[in-house]
Amino acid sequence: MSEVIKQYSSLVNWLEELRRMPEEYWLEPIHEVKWSTGEIIAHLKAWDIFVWDERLSYFLKKSNTPPKKGDVEEINRNVAHEAKSGISKNALIDEVIECRLVLARKLQEVPNAIWEEKIQMSHSWVTLCEYIKGLVEHDNHHKQQIEKFLLNKGIELSKQEV
Repeated sequence: MSEVIKQYSSLVNWLEELRRMPEEYWLEPIHEVKWSTGEIIAHLKAWDIFVWDERLSYFLKKSNTPPKKGDVEEINRNVAHEAKSGISKNALIDEVIECRLVLARKLQEVPNAIWEEKIQMSHSWVTLCEYIKGLVEHDNHHKQQIEKFLLNKGIELSKQEV
């Protein structure tokens, strides 16, 4: 489990590197009809909050998750608005780092047995380990999008171990 938590926490190092991104590109869409880097980063924070508020407790209680609460599209609209609300790049990055570190610390406190207990989530059965690995894949998907956008602008973030 410690390797999964390490991978999950590695976003923090990448976010620190993202601080080097020029402000002028922060709210520029990464591609036509796509979010900006700022919106994507706010989206990652929203997922950490969702995991904390809506998922972790079900793994800890070993109980199946209820049908989805909330509208994913509405959540995404709200995070897009947050990124454009006037919050600075560094302030948003600070918030995402804080959320990720708090959640990673909570994950470290979860007993090993719970990491392999399957709970039903929608139509599938998943362990906490599999769920967090899925979040790491989600992070990596968005990191690749942003890195490709930055490379097109002539900016390369230093490579971080994953």
